[in-house]
Amino acid sequence: MARIKTSSAKQKGRKFQQEAAKLITEKFQLEEGDVVSRPMGSGGVDLMMSPAARRAFPVSVECKKTAADPGHKALEQARYNAVKGTIGAVVWQTTGEGGPKGEIRFDLVEFIDWYKTLAAKDSDNGS
Repeated sequence: MARIKTSSAKQKGRKFQQEAAKLITEKFQLEEGDVVSRPMGSGGVDLMMSPAARRAFPVSVECKKTAADPGHKALEQARYNAVKGTIGAVVWQTTGEGGPKGEIRFDLVEFIDWYKTLAAKDSDNGS
C-alpha cells in the first residue's frame, strides 16, 4: 500500500479540524470566529475557542485524522494542552471517513468529574 504524502495528510487533518470547528459552532449556536482551527504544527490546542465557546463547550480539542487509533499519547497531548477550566479531549476520525463524523476520547476520571460539575451547574440554574 502506498504511503500518503505528508502534505496530503496535513491537508486532510486541516480539513477535519475545520469541520470540527464548524460543527461546534453550529451545534452550540456560536458566532462565526468563536471556534477557529489553528494552523497545522502550531503549539497548543487544535481549536482555539472564545470565552463564549468555552462556556458552551468547555473542551480543549486535539484533532487526529489517522488510519490507526491515535492512542494514549494523543490523549496525553490533549490533556497537556488543555486550556484552564476545560477538559482535554481527542477527536479522532479514521482516514477515508468524511464530514465531521468521528470519535471523542476523554480520561475517564476527568470526564466524570467534569460531567458532575456541569450537572451541578445545571441544577443550580434550575434546569
